[in-house]
Amino acid sequence: MTKIKTKKIKYFTKDLLIKANREAVSTGRNRSLYEESLLNLPELRFPVGFTTIHNDCEMRISITVGPDADHLQIVWLDIPFDTYNKLPEAEVPE
Repeated sequence: MTKIKTKKIKYFTKDLLIKANREAVSTGRNRSLYEESLLNLPELRFPVGFTTIHNDCEMRISITVGPDADHLQIVWLDIPFDTYNKLPEAEVPE
């Protein structure tokens, strides 16, 4: 039997995303989101895509969000390294 190769990805729950965004807004980070848009999201896992160190003091990340699979979009958020490191992980096929 062929074993499926997997990798771990970080993700946000709706609550974690709202909390991280509030921190980004309150600390004046360059990338944040409109909270009213986040409040309308379903209770799903929102995967982190691209990540990079930004200004040597935070992570700039892309997150896939949307109300359903037919209406996905990529959003950007700047978060502290500690917040990024504490995000939950899921194992997915490579």
